[in-house]
Amino acid sequence: MSSTKPRLAVIGGGIAGISLAARAAPDFEVTVLEAESQPAYHSSGRSAAVAIECYENEVVRALTVPGMDYHRAHGARPIGCLTLADEDHLEDLAVFEATWSPVSGSLVEISVSEALARVPVLRPEKVARALIETQALSLDAHALLESFRRMLLDDGGRIVGNARVERIERAGSVWRLGWPGGTFEAEILVNAAGAWGDAVAELAGVRPLGLQPLRRTAFLVDPGMDVTAWPLVHRAEGGIYFKPEAGVLMVSLADTTPSPACDAQPEEYDLALAADRFQQLTTVEVRRMNHTWAGLRTFLSDGKPAAGFAPDAEGFFWLVGQGGFGIQTAPHLSEVAATLLRGGDHPLADRIRPGRFL
Repeated sequence: MSSTKPRLAVIGGGIAGISLAARAAPDFEVTVLEAESQPAYHSSGRSAAVAIECYENEVVRALTVPGMDYHRAHGARPIGCLTLADEDHLEDLAVFEATWSPVSGSLVEISVSEALARVPVLRPEKVARALIETQALSLDAHALLESFRRMLLDDGGRIVGNARVERIERAGSVWRLGWPGGTFEAEILVNAAGAWGDAVAELAGVRPLGLQPLRRTAFLVDPGMDVTAWPLVHRAEGGIYFKPEAGVLMVSLADTTPSPACDAQPEEYDLALAADRFQQLTTVEVRRMNHTWAGLRTFLSDGKPAAGFAPDAEGFFWLVGQGGFGIQTAPHLSEVAATLLRGGDHPLADRIRPGRFL
């Protein structure tokens, strides 16, 4: 018997597309079209995978906090997020504190001696003051994605790999999509294509939102000691952070280099700069990088995501602009987006509507 549910095509099999597809599957006949052979190959598979309450802006916080219990139920563990300042950057830390302390009870000050005890490789002269977000979580990105994938499949949805959509047209009340080796029709099209979101919109004749992919560089290094209980550490002025990752340290330059939508690769200069800043902050000597990579974090101009129907195209739904917070916001943002997809409303709807750019 054929389904009486409206057909929903989701372009993009990263955490945004898979999580929304899972939430929507009870009410739609859902097909996720992923350009690569498997989901989460690009940004979702290269995330630092942490959930931080005091991050980016208040909208990101509002989309993060309600999903923390979902994360805890799917492999997340407490990690803490330690923000440091040396004497030259105390004002940066004061601004950070003034921004987040009024809205977050999990941000507390600890003594310099405690910060050095928690992370013994820190150089003492680099720590004049320290704040720690106690409720920050280290996430299991694979378990999170798998939870949504199973939810989607259990409700009759499907995922099609190697489906890089190259043709989109509106024919009456349906969208017609085509890629080498396949075609599909759906009443509603969800654009969850990440860095390729504007390109998908242009294929569909929809005005782009001005998405900007930014490259971020990282590497793994073995400091030669047990790091499992260490928090994530970053400087108040930015430019470097590190966290425990599978028994070693993941170090990131925290760079924001504009990039085209692509399979991002690390630049040698960026890796060298990251190693230098890490060595200035700690006593660890980077003699060998166990693994290096880069990923794209795609932002809109105001740093907030876009979720909702396009005002200039019937049946075209945006879910883009998750920047570096797509993994941490996925549990709740997918619920919000699914509510909007069904025609409902949400208190955050006006702050994330795509029409704010058009």
